[in-house]
Amino acid sequence: MKQLVIDTDPGVDDALAIMMANAHTNTQIKAITTVAGNVELNHITTNACKLVETLEIDAPVYIGCGQSLLNTEVEDAAGFHGNDGLGDANIPTPSTKFAKGHASEAICSLANKHPDTLDLVALGPLTNIAVALMIDPDLPQKYNSLTIMGGALRAQGNTSNYTSEYNFYRDPEAANMVLSRWPMSTIVDWEISLANPIDSENLSKLFALKSKHSCFFEKISRKTITHIEELIVSKDLGYNVKSSDGAKIFYAPDPLAIAVLLDPNVITKSEQKFVTVETAPGLSRGQSLVDWLGITGKTPNANLITEISTKHFLDLVEKALS
Repeated sequence: MKQLVIDTDPGVDDALAIMMANAHTNTQIKAITTVAGNVELNHITTNACKLVETLEIDAPVYIGCGQSLLNTEVEDAAGFHGNDGLGDANIPTPSTKFAKGHASEAICSLANKHPDTLDLVALGPLTNIAVALMIDPDLPQKYNSLTIMGGALRAQGNTSNYTSEYNFYRDPEAANMVLSRWPMSTIVDWEISLANPIDSENLSKLFALKSKHSCFFEKISRKTITHIEELIVSKDLGYNVKSSDGAKIFYAPDPLAIAVLLDPNVITKSEQKFVTVETAPGLSRGQSLVDWLGITGKTPNANLITEISTKHFLDLVEKALS
C-alpha cells in the first residue's frame, strides 16, 4: 500500500489530485501539509480541511509556511482558482481543525515514525520541504520517493516572469534547495499539463457522472474553466485545443503529478537530467534550468516526466469522481 504525505496549496487542481489519491485502491493519505501558494495560507488550510471533511479522509492537516524562505512577495493565483482557492464556490466552513505542530516538523516526524514506507508529494511551492530538509538533512533517505509538481522544463511558464512556473516562481530558493539536496525526485512540470488537458468532451463525461464527488468538482472548477476559456479566446492561446472542443478545457498539473505516482502506466516517457532553479533577480527568476545534453557533467537529480498516457490518466480521474 502506498502511504502519502501530500504537501499542497489547495487550489482547484490540488483538490482533484487529493480526490484521486483518496479514491485509489491500496493508497492511504497519511497527512496533508499546507503551504501558501495559490492563495494565502488561511484560505489554503481551510480548503485542506474542507477537502478532508468532504472526502471523509482520515488524515491530519498540518499548517505550514505562509511566506517564501526570503519572505518575497509575488502575485497569487486567485485569478485561476478564485479568491478563496476553491473557485469561490461557497463550500461550507469545515468543522475539521488543523493538527498541532508545524507542517515541516510533521514531514520530518512522520518519516521518522514510518521510515521507508512513505511517499512525499509536493503540489505547491517547496517551502515546507526546504525547511524540513534544514531540520533533517537525512530526510531523503527516509522517504520512498518525492514527486514534485513544478517547473516549466522548456521555459513556457505561467507567471509574470514568463519563463517560470508558479510553484518554483513563488519560492525559487526553496525549489533550488530541494532539488540540490534530494538525490532523485520525480518532476511533473506545467508544460506537460498544457500538452494533456482534460478536454471539453471528457469534462462533459466527468460532470455527467453526477456523483457527489463529480458535482463537487464541477462546482469548484467553474471559475477556473471560465478563466482558461477567456485566456484562450482573448490571447489566442491554442494549447492543444481541438476545434471541436471549443475552449472549455481544464489544465490539471497537480492531478497529473498524483497520477504518475499512483500508476506507473501513466508514464510513457521520462528522462533523468540535472535540474536547478534560477534564484537571481530578473525576468528569469524561478526558471527551471535543465541540463538536457549533459554538458555540465553533473549527476542527474530528477526524473522528468515528458510524455503520458492520457487514457490511463483520465481513467484515474473518472474513478475519483465516480
